[in-house]
Amino acid sequence: MTTTDTPTTPGRAWLLIGGAVSILVGFLAIGAPTLFSFVLTALIGALCLVSGVIGLFQALFGKEIAHRILAALSAVIRLAAGASLFLFTGSGALALTLILAAVFVVEGVFCIVTSLSMRANKAWVWLFLNGLVALALGWMIYAKWPIDGEWVIGVLYGIQSLFSGGAMVMLGLAAGRSPA
Repeated sequence: MTTTDTPTTPGRAWLLIGGAVSILVGFLAIGAPTLFSFVLTALIGALCLVSGVIGLFQALFGKEIAHRILAALSAVIRLAAGASLFLFTGSGALALTLILAAVFVVEGVFCIVTSLSMRANKAWVWLFLNGLVALALGWMIYAKWPIDGEWVIGVLYGIQSLFSGGAMVMLGLAAGRSPA
């Protein structure tokens, strides 16, 4: 039995569920790109703020002084970044646009390399296509920055989410069904 025709594990269901959720998020992001960009920016800001508060508690109640100092510095940076993103979502969206471009380029490279290493799986081409799309979207974001920075996160993230979800669904379907 090869790896392409072995019965599936519970991972198949997670691929299908994750793929469906990713596709749904993709459609939502494309449908309201500016709103999605600002909500995502504010959410990341809020997460940074929460992370900063946790870091402050670590700094206050930590045992070793060196760790407490580093935790305090890290917490202050996270609090400042979180406040900036949360309070200034327009500027934050522009900054996140560049970060998203880098993430897409890196994801594209990893997907392409991973797909080439799993060519025994009949759905490898979907992961390869996902990698190509991620690379193209990363370069498209960078080429139009900062002009399109406020809405591009929503549209291009939505497109990437659709392709990523499609790749997960196809990999899940290619995995076959568990024996009854």
